[in-house]
Amino acid sequence: MAGLALAAPVAAQQQVTLSEAARLMQSGELDLQLIELEQQVAQEVVTQAKGERRPRVRLSLNYIQTQQEIINQDNTTFQEGSSTYPTMNVTLAITQPIYDAVRFKALPLARAEEELVKAQAVAAQNELSRNFVASFLRVASAQLQLDEAEAILRARTQLERDIGLLVDGGRADADRQYRAQGDVFAARADRAEAEMGISEALFGLHRFTGPEVEGVRFNANASVAQFRSFQDTFSPERLAELNPDVQVAKASLVVAQRQLERVRAAFRPTANLTLESEYEQTEGSLFGGGSTVTSTELGLELGWSVYEGGVRRSQKRESETRVKMAELRLEQAQQLAERRYQSLVAALQRSLEAVQATASDRRVASERYNAALEQVEAGRQTSEVVLESRLRRDTMNLRSQLARLRAIQLQAELYALFGALDLETLSQDFAGA
Repeated sequence: MAGLALAAPVAAQQQVTLSEAARLMQSGELDLQLIELEQQVAQEVVTQAKGERRPRVRLSLNYIQTQQEIINQDNTTFQEGSSTYPTMNVTLAITQPIYDAVRFKALPLARAEEELVKAQAVAAQNELSRNFVASFLRVASAQLQLDEAEAILRARTQLERDIGLLVDGGRADADRQYRAQGDVFAARADRAEAEMGISEALFGLHRFTGPEVEGVRFNANASVAQFRSFQDTFSPERLAELNPDVQVAKASLVVAQRQLERVRAAFRPTANLTLESEYEQTEGSLFGGGSTVTSTELGLELGWSVYEGGVRRSQKRESETRVKMAELRLEQAQQLAERRYQSLVAALQRSLEAVQATASDRRVASERYNAALEQVEAGRQTSEVVLESRLRRDTMNLRSQLARLRAIQLQAELYALFGALDLETLSQDFAGA
């Protein structure tokens, strides 16, 4: 227990804006580092594919120590004996591919894979930003809900106290006080639930920022886009061009097509230009003196694999099936994007209508509160009416901010659907107040 008590003060509590939270995410997010490494790997694969068209150079050096012994012979020129002599051989061989479809198709495939990795990186970054913004806005909404619960609790507590004074003075019955106490208990339960909600929302945000963040700062009156202009900018026609998931599906289809082309290339012949230069030096033996020989060979190598046990045809059928799968995934991604677009646009339209309605209710509640103050000052109303009208004004103000946050969240979802969620721009519009 002592260790826990000492460890608790280490994490400093702080409230952060959207831009500050984004910096915390970018400084410690492992997914961003993985995205960068995957792009580096894709670039190296392209470099390797480019090397398939370049010549192959091989240098070999052989040194052999030979021992000869003449056991018997019928030639009077030689006699029994033994000798040991070395032989050194140096060979330089150069092979330049003239036509090798499998090798040459490696570069288009590698470039297609590089584009796929780039598309996946954009999609992953976009999804990360979308989840991050959603987590931030959930915390902001939970804070407003907690503010509303606390405002209701304060008003109910004040009302219960005022009624208690009336009961003590004999101007109200005890049943009225009991009902007010019940309202206080209910308000306390709502506040406890709101506190639990903000804890859960912060847990989701900590996945991006770390546990030191204990709240968020935001401009509750951040602007929301006009529905017509928003719909004109982000139209269904542009969805197929901008949606990150659709772009990933398109890039995957291109990779499958390039892979099929490379598999088909295995049925074609190959042609290589070869150049080989050899240097060999041998010292004397029992049968004669040493020698030094150099030779150069220039030739054309043609090859055609006729049969490989049916492997190539199986690979061809596999690649053709993968192309069909990629086409279906592209169609699926387009359909899902269109359906999500329709649902988000409909939800945004309803949310903007709710923003206007709550703004109107907030103005009405403020006017009624001012009217109630005038009535109390004139002696025509009790303080209970002022408390209720003030509570109505405060809660409508918070609910108006909640409705605006909901509209902003739907806008962010639509931005992400088009791959246009810019944290920097959103941070400027959503700067802490």
